[in-house]
Amino acid sequence: MKKILIYGMGKTGKELARFCTKRKIPFSTFDDNSNKPEEFQKNLRNCNRIIVSPGVGLRNENIKKAIKAKIKVISEIEFAAEFISKPLIAITGTNGKTTTALLTYDLLKSSGLKVFLGGNIGTPLIKAAEDDSKYDLILIETSSFQLQFIDSKFHPNVSVLLNISENHLDHHLSMKEYVASKKKVFKNSTITDYAIIDSSAILNTRIKGTVIDPLKSKEIYTTNDKIIIKGMEIIKKEIKLIGPHNIKNILFSLNIFSLFKEVTNKQLKIIQKFSPPIHRLERIGTNREIINDSKSTSPQATEVAIESFKKNIVLIMGGKDKKLDYSSLLAPIRKKVVLLILFGENKFELAKVFDKNKIYLAPNLYEAVRKGLKESNKKGPLIFSPGTSSFDQFNSYSQRGEVFKKYVKELS
Repeated sequence: MKKILIYGMGKTGKELARFCTKRKIPFSTFDDNSNKPEEFQKNLRNCNRIIVSPGVGLRNENIKKAIKAKIKVISEIEFAAEFISKPLIAITGTNGKTTTALLTYDLLKSSGLKVFLGGNIGTPLIKAAEDDSKYDLILIETSSFQLQFIDSKFHPNVSVLLNISENHLDHHLSMKEYVASKKKVFKNSTITDYAIIDSSAILNTRIKGTVIDPLKSKEIYTTNDKIIIKGMEIIKKEIKLIGPHNIKNILFSLNIFSLFKEVTNKQLKIIQKFSPPIHRLERIGTNREIINDSKSTSPQATEVAIESFKKNIVLIMGGKDKKLDYSSLLAPIRKKVVLLILFGENKFELAKVFDKNKIYLAPNLYEAVRKGLKESNKKGPLIFSPGTSSFDQFNSYSQRGEVFKKYVKELS
């Protein structure tokens, strides 16, 4: 009997192996970091499909060989969906996924529903597949990496696309492929499903089912200073989330929630108390505003951070060189940033883009923080919003954010 090949033995791969062992599903494993390249060919001969971990993409030479050999390559969320019967909510987008997923989770839980929260946000979906009878709903954050290899089984009852902008071009072959991966969240939708989408975010995609644009709702909408929810209201100043983009995230969460339950004052209080996820426009200053936005891995995320504050910003940027286009940041940086501090692998490339601005090139993050603390003051915030991934110097954006906070504490 041919086996499933689990490709990548990080957190997702280990959970897949545990699930297959428990269900007595034959499998083998392969990992680029621990197996010899020649071992893959043997595995390929003995498998009928490959389940890839999120970090494995079409640039991987072994995956190219598998596709050429007509071996089916699927993602973990595609495989897990075979074993899930409960309603599934999938949230994707370039920015705002984690905030929207966490807020939606809190809202649904507050109404008494038992909700699994996972996917790209931390717990692999296969964990819910072990016994989905424990839950009323399955809620997952999905990345383009995961959506890239879905086939026919991954079927969200509610598919949510927040936005699309350039990102992850070090993983995807092109922007076209990245967008195509995001669109796959709707691939298996039917006429009984819902798609919640900013209609300006995507074009030329036929979606089955009911399409909801949260930015055009007549029941849940915003004014200059309030969010109106079916006659009830929240004062924007009373919300802990920073920036206009987070108002959009709240509208998306409320629209998802409204498909399952009626909004009450209980949910309004949840929104007022909700704090941003760690490393996403996270306030860490006390006597002045210092913002940890290490989760910013794209120029668009940095643009969102800049637009969330008025002026006199000291901005720290830089990290892995992903060959991204930073031209969208020229105007907001010129308008609001008084000093741009650059560090990391792409700092020299960034310096060319922003050469007409006041720039300081730091040898490392420690010196970037030291300079940032020295140059910023109570008139404006110090914002750490790298605008690219962390893999030039750190294992993850979360490690990078923790190091930033540690340096702020040491140097303050």
